[in-house]
Amino acid sequence: MANQVVIYRKIETLDDSQLQVYQDSLKDFDEEVAQRLRGLKGVNGFLSYSTPFRLVHLLNSGLLPAGTRLAERHDLEVAIAEDHKFVAGNWVEFGIALKTPGDSYEPNNVPARVLAKELKKRGIPLGSGKLIPYNVLRNIKNQDSHYGMVLSLSDQLENSSVRDLDEFRWNYTRDEGMARACLGRGRIWDYNDRNLDYSYGNARVVVVGGEATPKKLKV
Repeated sequence: MANQVVIYRKIETLDDSQLQVYQDSLKDFDEEVAQRLRGLKGVNGFLSYSTPFRLVHLLNSGLLPAGTRLAERHDLEVAIAEDHKFVAGNWVEFGIALKTPGDSYEPNNVPARVLAKELKKRGIPLGSGKLIPYNVLRNIKNQDSHYGMVLSLSDQLENSSVRDLDEFRWNYTRDEGMARACLGRGRIWDYNDRNLDYSYGNARVVVVGGEATPKKLKV
């Protein structure tokens, strides 16, 4: 069998050099929304304590390094195949898993209904569940939401970027509603974390961009 060469773009874990710029970007938000978006911190020099709303704000406020985007599932699959130490002991979230148009976990009920309705409007059937990368989402204020906002599909969405959850292998899952899709310590793939509003110090923000490179990845 011939050797297979995988070419990928540069992937890196963000340091905390933009932390103050991120905090300053929240000054014009009302207090309810700003409170949800605050909380990113620097841990061992890396940007940490991510949540879905914080990552989407980081993306859409132009605070990522020029020419980069947030890493998605396929990027992380390549990364861990090339470097067994990638995000070792840490975790990275890469999107929202939406199973049903509603959620018995009340804080997520409105966000799940809104996102399911938008998928339907774009001609994307929910089916048995969808994986929606953060790169195609934006934060929208919503008074009916427990979080004071919801995750909404961006105008630049390409339908092909939304994938069926069943296309991938998962270690832990939810049967309904919405959850954060993550790569955890021990190379665990899961979407069983239903809380969209908390985080830990071992979270890392991973971005992809730059020139294609065959070099092994370091975190």
